[in-house]
Amino acid sequence: MSQQRTNTKWAIALLATVTAMGMLAEGEAEDQERDVLAYCEGVAVFEAEKARGVPLEQRVGHRDWDDSINVAEQCPRMRPAGPALPADVSPARLAMPETVPFNQFVQF
Repeated sequence: MSQQRTNTKWAIALLATVTAMGMLAEGEAEDQERDVLAYCEGVAVFEAEKARGVPLEQRVGHRDWDDSINVAEQCPRMRPAGPALPADVSPARLAMPETVPFNQFVQF
């Protein structure tokens, strides 16, 4: 076998290896984004329950324990939870105050 043919085979093998490695590495960025999102959700749930006054042993989620993830930067939609609504206030009452007349339309 000639030297040129051997070099061609090595080049094809190298190209196939690089292509396969590139295809395997494509999903890693998406996996990392999904992992960060799951981490952010856990921290958000923990902070929301903390703001509501749920006892520590009954909280779901987890504290911000991973120093490699900057929660303020990588979880931009995570905001601290607001206070819980009083029992006499319902979300429907907030959406439709008593100053607005109540007309119920029924469609058959």
